[in-house]
Amino acid sequence: MQKKYFIKFVFEFIAIFMGISASFWLNQTSIKNENESERQRIINSLLIEVEEIKKYCEQSLNAWSEDIEIYTVLLEENLEVDLIKKISSSKSRIEYNLIYFRDFMPPMNRYNSMINSGDLKYLKSEKLKEVLTRLHSLNISRIKTTVKDEQTLKEQLINLLTLEHPKLFTAAINSNNNLDDYLKILHFSINNDLKLKSNMLVQMKYFKTRISSLTLYMITLEELNEVLKNLIKNI
Repeated sequence: MQKKYFIKFVFEFIAIFMGISASFWLNQTSIKNENESERQRIINSLLIEVEEIKKYCEQSLNAWSEDIEIYTVLLEENLEVDLIKKISSSKSRIEYNLIYFRDFMPPMNRYNSMINSGDLKYLKSEKLKEVLTRLHSLNISRIKTTVKDEQTLKEQLINLLTLEHPKLFTAAINSNNNLDDYLKILHFSINNDLKLKSNMLVQMKYFKTRISSLTLYMITLEELNEVLKNLIKNI
């Protein structure tokens, strides 16, 4: 009789154990599938953002390169108006170079949202985490530091222009002055004021440093793109 109850107890224990094990296995499988689904969603979202950042960087690189070309022409001893006209036919575009600085704010809403929500925990690739950190922390900080320094230089330039070359502001908005007239007035002022020319030469160095940092940023962005695409292939 005791043997009968013992065997019954064993079978019941095994049944309970198997039921709990099966339930645990199914739960773990469900969690794994959910995590994998979240991981795939995050990777796809990052790929979309990479393309958005690429377009932004290409536009920035083009604008920053034009800034250098404009400054180069204005700082030459002889003014080549046609070289600037290839870039722009607008006085306001030239004036923009003098008094405004270009910020760098690539579209990072998706990445920032993942940081805030903790969704990046679903990424298992250490390589992916490393490239993301390098891109969005180290590389971008280099560009922003250069931008911040350039902003300080722009403020100094505006003070210099306001105090010693106010006619440049009036020449820019005077409808009687066409682009050729404005460029000649601007070129004359630059080449006859050592402080103004020196300020612009220093800005040129920052323009070039900014492009160098942006180039590195874009290389890392392409590296991120390749890592993401390889992860998608293996899902």
